[in-house]
Amino acid sequence: MSARKDKGRLPPFVPVDLEMMNSPAWRATSFGARWLYMHLKRRWSFKQKNNGRIFLSHLDAVEEMGGTPDSISRWFRELQHYGFIVMTEAGCLGVDGKGKAPHWRLTEAEWSGGRNGNTWMLPTKNYLKWDGTKFRDDRGDVLRQRERREREKGEKKQNPTPEIQGRAPRKSSVGPPRKSRVVRRATTHDIQGISDTPPTHDIQGISSITTSTAVSADRSPSSLPPAPQDGAPPARKPWTTPTVTEVSFDDLPIELRMMALGLSAEAAVTLATLEPDRHA
Repeated sequence: MSARKDKGRLPPFVPVDLEMMNSPAWRATSFGARWLYMHLKRRWSFKQKNNGRIFLSHLDAVEEMGGTPDSISRWFRELQHYGFIVMTEAGCLGVDGKGKAPHWRLTEAEWSGGRNGNTWMLPTKNYLKWDGTKFRDDRGDVLRQRERREREKGEKKQNPTPEIQGRAPRKSSVGPPRKSRVVRRATTHDIQGISDTPPTHDIQGISSITTSTAVSADRSPSSLPPAPQDGAPPARKPWTTPTVTEVSFDDLPIELRMMALGLSAEAAVTLATLEPDRHA
């Protein structure tokens, strides 16, 4: 007899309305909010007519489905946004000091309403009236993460840092040490060797300087033509080629010789100190 009665009966299950599952609001809901709705619907009973008095605390939801209290709160707000549940009684602290979870009403099922609460009301199905606005949470952990990102973004704008492209570090190659070169001062033998073979272009430059000096020295007052008399044109004399006298390199001043050889002032001082020894 009991086998006939149990024939065709299903084990305990959670019924879901196909109209609700095919609605755009259900498709826009996150998977976490959908799973939370299944745990709320699990506590609904048609015989007890407890729609409107269904409750599920955050701690029980975390224990049953996992997650964190912040995520459970966010999923409750998401279900409210899309019109699947309505809060009928807010959570509070009981007389005995224990907290009471909020009470919810599922909009897909009938509920008891009216003035005295004894009138059986038809389901409102608020999810079918969804206006298409996506859910965007502004509380809990989501708000804290958003404020942190905005704060970090503001700090980057105030203190911009140059972008450093990653590059492979160079391998430091240590070569052989360079040999140190000792600079010695010029001796009398070195200066004598340099002065014996002066460069040709330097001699030409020196000759041009000495030429002007020699020509100017040859023009003595006695060699100049007499001054013209009053009213008489100056007498013209035939052109004569000026005589150029070449001065030897050893007879030049020390400064000119240093300039011709391209030596520094220190070498000139050294040569000046050695010059008396050389002539002696």
